[in-house]
Amino acid sequence: MYYKMRAKKVKIDLRPKIKIQIDSRTMITVRSMDAFKAWKERYPEALIVE
Repeated sequence: MYYKMRAKKVKIDLRPKIKIQIDSRTMITVRSMDAFKAWKERYPEALIVE
């Protein structure tokens, strides 16, 4: 007896991507302004780049 494997559902994330420049050479991407606020506490010079 053979069993068929199910195909994985593709999850689409519709939240906006926010690019942040932490210092002169480090860029990160976050998905919410709450995450940006957390990074801003650690790195006060962080900027939003779009």
